[in-house]
Parts: sequence; C-alpha cells; structure tokens
Amino acid sequence: MNNNKFKTDQQRRNLLKGLAVATVGSSVMPGSLFAAGRGPTAVVIGAGIAGLAAAWSLRKAGFQVSIFEKEKFTGGRMVESQTGPLYGAPHAEGVFNENKEMFALAAELGIENQVRGEAYDQVWNPDDGIGLDNGHGVYYPGGMSDFDIENTLKIPGLSPETIEKLPRLQADMDEINATVDPCLLETGTAYDNESVGEYYMRMLGKASGKEILDYKIEQNCAGWGWDPFETSKVALLSWLSSKQQFVYPRGGIGALTQKLDSVLPVQHNTTVRFVTPADPNGRHTVHYLDANLERRSVTPDVVVCAVEGKYLDSMVQGLTPKQEALAKNCFFTKQPVVYWVLDEQHASKEYSTGAYTSSHPDPIKAKTYHWLAMPGSPQFNQPPYVRYSLSRRHTPAWQNSDMAIEDYCWPLIKHLYPKLEKSHVVDVVDHTSDSLIYIPVGYVNQMAEVLREQRKGRRGFYLAGEYVSGAHTGAACASGRSVARDIIGHWL
Repeated sequence: MNNNKFKTDQQRRNLLKGLAVATVGSSVMPGSLFAAGRGPTAVVIGAGIAGLAAAWSLRKAGFQVSIFEKEKFTGGRMVESQTGPLYGAPHAEGVFNENKEMFALAAELGIENQVRGEAYDQVWNPDDGIGLDNGHGVYYPGGMSDFDIENTLKIPGLSPETIEKLPRLQADMDEINATVDPCLLETGTAYDNESVGEYYMRMLGKASGKEILDYKIEQNCAGWGWDPFETSKVALLSWLSSKQQFVYPRGGIGALTQKLDSVLPVQHNTTVRFVTPADPNGRHTVHYLDANLERRSVTPDVVVCAVEGKYLDSMVQGLTPKQEALAKNCFFTKQPVVYWVLDEQHASKEYSTGAYTSSHPDPIKAKTYHWLAMPGSPQFNQPPYVRYSLSRRHTPAWQNSDMAIEDYCWPLIKHLYPKLEKSHVVDVVDHTSDSLIYIPVGYVNQMAEVLREQRKGRRGFYLAGEYVSGAHTGAACASGRSVARDIIGHWL
C-alpha cells in the first residue's frame, strides 16, 4: 500500500471538509441590490470560479457587484461535497501548475499556499502509484498532461518505427508552447485545424500514430471524455507542450472558491429565469427567483454570464449571431464513475488500483479508464470503497443500454476485483458527471470570434467561463479575470 499517498489523500479531504464547515458566505443587504451614485453596477450570473474571479476584479476596480448562484453552495466544479457517506470532489480534484491567473488571484486573497500543493507524480509515485497497462507491461507515461518524448520512448511495446519517428514531434510542441496559452485557447486559433487523432496519424503515419494514440494520448483525453478523432488538437497539445503538472491543492480543490465566497456578495438559491435583450441604453434586465422564490428583476450596467455554456441559449435573449452559433455548438461530455461503499469487515486492507489502454488485449480492461480499492479511514470518517471509471470509448454502449451505471459496471469491476461481493456493499454512489466542455475542431475559432466581438467596445453583456477559454478550472479562472479587464477598460 502507498501509505504516504493514503495519508496525504485523507488529510487533504479532512482539511477541505473543515474549510467547508468554517467558511460562511457573505450576505446581501435586503432591498435594492445597489446604492445610487456609488460606481457602475454589475450582476454576475454563476458562482463558479469564472464568475467569482470576474466579480472579485470588478469589485476591486470600484464596481458594485452582486452574484447570483442557483445552488446553495459556491464553487461549481471547484467544490467538495457530501454524497451519501462519501466526502470528496465530484468534479475537479486538482489544478495545473501553469494556472498563472489562478495563483495570482490566490495571492491577492492571501491563500496562495493553500492553492499550491503536491504534484500528481509525487502523490502517485512510480513505485506504487497509478501505472498504465497496455498489455505489454505497466508504465508511467509522464503524467496526465505532459508529453515528454524521452519518457514516452520508454513505453513497452513501441515499435522501432515509432521510436524513430517520435522526435519529429518536438518542433511542433516547442512552437505551440511558445505561442498558445492553455488557459486561454483563443490564443491557439492557428492550430484549430485538425483533430488530435488526425495530427498524430499525419505526423507519425498510420501504424505509429495508432500506437501513440493508444498508449499515451487517449489516456490524456479519456479523463475529459474526449474522442481524439473529434477533439481539436490545440485543446490537448496546449497542455502537453507546456508539460503542465497536475497539482492537488494543500487546502483542497475548494479552498479558493470558498475564500471568494466569504468576501463577495453571493446570493445563493437564486435562479435566473431569463436576461432580456439590451434596452436603448445598452443595459439588460435580469429576471430571477430569489431564495424565497419571489420574482425579482434588476437592470445593472453590466451583466456577466458565467454559467455553463449549455444554459446560454435558453437563458439569454437577444444573443448575437456569433454567440448563438457558439451556444449551439457548446456540448458537454460524460465521465461515468461509480463508488461501491463497503462494510469494514470486507474492506480492502491495502490500496489497489489499475489503469489500462483501450487497446489492451483483455476486453474488460480495455473498457476501463481507471479503478481502485481504498481502505477506510476511521480517523477521517471516510468509509472504504471500490471505484470504477468507464472508458470514454465505451461510454456510448452504457448510454444505449438503459441500465443504471452501477449495474452496467458491476461485472466489469468484478473481473478486476474478484473479491468484491454485493453482500459487502452498504451504499452505491454515482459520480457520473456531464460538466466537461467538449472542444471539437473549429470550436476554438468560434470562441475567439465571440471574444473579439465582445472586446470591441462598451456593452452591457459579457460572457465568461470555460466554454470561452478552455476545459479546466484554470481556464475558467483566467476567463473571469480576462473579461473583468475588458469591462474595466470599457467602463472606467
């Protein structure tokens, strides 16, 4: 068992749980949201990291800000929550070390040390961490978001032809690293011209391209639910070329958003019904239900829409043609994950795990993105469990089966962990999510067109979030900070 990893993981969860209890969101004074004559006004829709980052910057600049959040909690994907007996992160668990805007924001709040933390490859070390099995052997392909050619050459089963061709990728990696910000994909429109799969097939040839896709690239895509032959190459290569490290924050994934919640005027349980088109003065009216389910409306100088892009078309009236086109192409992927919570008598006594390529000769392992068995921790009130993640390639088969995800995955986890019996299970937790933005070829150019339109001059409505920046929390944060700078430049 990896005792250091186990202790680190449990300590992180315990610290974050304490933070969640201790942090109290700021309340908004009853009556009018804004005071007359005290600076321009802004309503931010959505209290995920994009909305909170935008609100923080606007408030610092002198805007009167109010944030509407439909949930009772703050943070969006950067949240830890209690689901049945499990306390953990249903969406994101970590951040990337190249998230400059996120760390800058954390520094402004005095909690940078809480947002930084232990790197993925330090927590899951090559001695007994998560190795990838391609049927030729177990290997550690360089982390989830970097592409180190020297390390990739060590993958078992690579053909001599692939080994010879791999170095030709380096020039492209260097060029993309020098020109593209992985947190603001609008900087990479020049590379939004082919899919990830097409790129590797073109550069390495069919046979070698397939090897690298199977043994390295698909595993990078799988965590986001992406298909390599549909995903724009810039979405993935911008990460791989910068060799970003995945970092588990010392204070947990929710440390930053919880801190922002404590210092910003967030109105929870507030549901936006619709946003009207601009009036003659260029201002939009936000119609919403407050926490008491009373219908209200407000017409601020600026509305920042920082909700998930899939809600944009139904919520906002009077979108521009470019915004409408983006909204119609804004899709989210599904990542199926099941936890079987076990009784203590039959719990695993040691940490066990496995991850496999979709080309693995074992047909069950080929369907598996990742699984693990985790002992319980009475000290931190965390029960033992077995977790299974279905691969992206095989997710459609489950979706077409009309089966509950736990029933579909049961025979698969039984194959990998035979000692598991249904009589040992005390609870089942479905952590399947559909909150990961999909970035097909051409989407980044659409995103950039919307942002260029948005930056032309003062307006009353702005978009922010990962669907106009990139598919991770650092991109969402950078988007919020970037749109705030645009608004400040337009209005102050």
